[in-house]
Amino acid sequence: MNEIKIFFEAHKVDLFRSNKLILKNLNLKINDNESIAILGPNGSGKTTLIKTINREIYPAIKKSSYLKIYGKKTWNVWRLRSMIGIVSDDLIQSYNQDVIGIEVVMSGYHASIGVHGQIQRRLTTKQIDKAEEIMEKLDISLLKNQPLKKMSMGQKKRCLLARALVHNPKILLLDEPTTGLDLSSTYKYMDILSSLKKEGHNIILVTHNIHEINNVIERVIMLKQGKIVADGKKDKILTEENLTNTFDIEVGLKKLNGNLLPYRKTILQ
Repeated sequence: MNEIKIFFEAHKVDLFRSNKLILKNLNLKINDNESIAILGPNGSGKTTLIKTINREIYPAIKKSSYLKIYGKKTWNVWRLRSMIGIVSDDLIQSYNQDVIGIEVVMSGYHASIGVHGQIQRRLTTKQIDKAEEIMEKLDISLLKNQPLKKMSMGQKKRCLLARALVHNPKILLLDEPTTGLDLSSTYKYMDILSSLKKEGHNIILVTHNIHEINNVIERVIMLKQGKIVADGKKDKILTEENLTNTFDIEVGLKKLNGNLLPYRKTILQ
């Protein structure tokens, strides 16, 4: 039986962005064998939490507080990012829009933005072949020589997902992965995540959209104004009461084909 490892552990952690306190006194444990949705309104601290896990943001130094990843307080950032795959709009915006699809994917090997100079020379034939295999698996082989500026948002996000997969990471961090996608692209993307979960990847999904929380997700953490207001098994946490409290609007829930559909209970006249 495989030992369950604690992937992420925060104890009494304060997190700031631009000198503003975003997450206060955070206490949280995430095991590396569970897939999680971090749910909350805009500005609740979801993206800050993801950037902390990825070591883009560091906690304030405070007596008795600590933050560990796989039991360690300090990491070589590049080593850590080879263990965690990331997809976010911030990452998409970081790329020159003339960069082609295969370059986006191969940049995942060195957690770089594009491949050029020494990074390009260090790529092996095996690495290039693997990048092409992943693009084929995600049905984006035709984007290999396509520049980002000519791709749809759904295509860009699948290129970033391929980039995240080059190291075969245990953990995938997905920050609002279906934002900007049409309905068809959203469903295709979520189907891909279901397949990746079956292959052994665990997913940490940041969202404000309950529709994204499908059978991939086992645990839901709800954030509001920088604090965890609910945390537990999906079926226990996704309730009308918790959603109403988190989003400050009276929410009802209906179940259809195993999916929860939220609706507004009170209609303004």
